[in-house]
Amino acid sequence: MSGKAHLVLALLTIVAIAVIVRLVRQRQLKAKYSLLWLSLGMGMAVLAAVPGAMDRIAEAVGIWYPPALYLMLGVAFLLLLSMHFSYELSRMENRVRTLAEEVALLRHEIERRDDETVTG
Repeated sequence: MSGKAHLVLALLTIVAIAVIVRLVRQRQLKAKYSLLWLSLGMGMAVLAAVPGAMDRIAEAVGIWYPPALYLMLGVAFLLLLSMHFSYELSRMENRVRTLAEEVALLRHEIERRDDETVTG
């Protein structure tokens, strides 16, 4: 990567980390999700700080065309992100179902007591 590209990557990384921290401070992003994005930001910061790191990593892994490593890492990250959000969605569905059942039971109990007071 050229020096100009490293500078752009460094600037984008700084902006991304600043936005993430701002969102967490304003409570618009939960801390558990911010850790994921901050980890990605730190990884990008390392790549921006060490110019030949990706080339050396690609060579060590056996990838002949170093930009392909970016694509591979991006796809892997998106797959992991997808799995994580699927897990969170499943967990939330179970929680919503449980809460809906509890609300239905409470409504039934309230209606039963109202019926007892009307007839009693």
